[in-house]
Amino acid sequence: MSDLSIQEIAPGVHAALGGVCNRGLISQGGSVLVVDSGIAVAEAAPLRAAAQERQKDGALYLFNTHPHSDHVYGNQIFADCSIIAHEGVRNFLVAHGEQALAGWRQNPHTAALVSDVIITPPTLTFQEQMTLFIGDIEVQLLYLARAHSPSDSVAWLPQSRTLFTGDLLFNAQVPVWNHGVEEMPPGGSVANWIQALEKLEALEAQHAIPGHGPIQTAEALADLRRWFLSLRTQVEEALAGGWDRETTITHVAQQLQKLAPRGDEERLPNVIGQAFDELSRA
Repeated sequence: MSDLSIQEIAPGVHAALGGVCNRGLISQGGSVLVVDSGIAVAEAAPLRAAAQERQKDGALYLFNTHPHSDHVYGNQIFADCSIIAHEGVRNFLVAHGEQALAGWRQNPHTAALVSDVIITPPTLTFQEQMTLFIGDIEVQLLYLARAHSPSDSVAWLPQSRTLFTGDLLFNAQVPVWNHGVEEMPPGGSVANWIQALEKLEALEAQHAIPGHGPIQTAEALADLRRWFLSLRTQVEEALAGGWDRETTITHVAQQLQKLAPRGDEERLPNVIGQAFDELSRA
């Protein structure tokens, strides 16, 4: 993990960078909303400190965009606050959180990182959307779909046209879903992800903070949608041609990197394989 870095996006609106995922801080009038807590207590603690520097007599809230570990395993640092999320996030953590955490603790590469994590589900949930005012800053929490995870939502700030996308946006990286032990039941869908990106593009954001990767222009939403469309088209063509799963993975991975190269290409076999499985059932 890198040191926490706070980058101003608009007055009172900041991206919190340097963790496994990108997070956010929205503050005005002594109240603060934190977007995602991070993957561990050690990662969440500096973010809580940064939030408290901005909090005066107002409230402190935490919003979880989705239930994956790198966004919620720091929740216990905010256990004395209202933790807000779509109802699907709470349901997933209550039903499967301990099992997913056990999987992380069995992995020698992540065991120490999550050794002191206590699963801390959201305490305040919504179904379709919820609006908060942090001072005079309007924050709309919008549920999109089961796309990257079993439950994906965003924070939309219409005044500054700033969008905290959670993991619906990966910039310069191959996107991932179905995180192994975390997907019980499975989450993620190519079709739903494309539809979610279309809805986010319709907001006409000026600033889009991705869940992973560098901050780029909001055109990155369209770039990722086109990447998924290319993935879907190529896998559909492979299925129509009678190709098997492994042949499809090899061919499509080469084509995707040729047409629109992204980092972390070692993820491609898993991503293409999942798309193959989904489209095979269609």
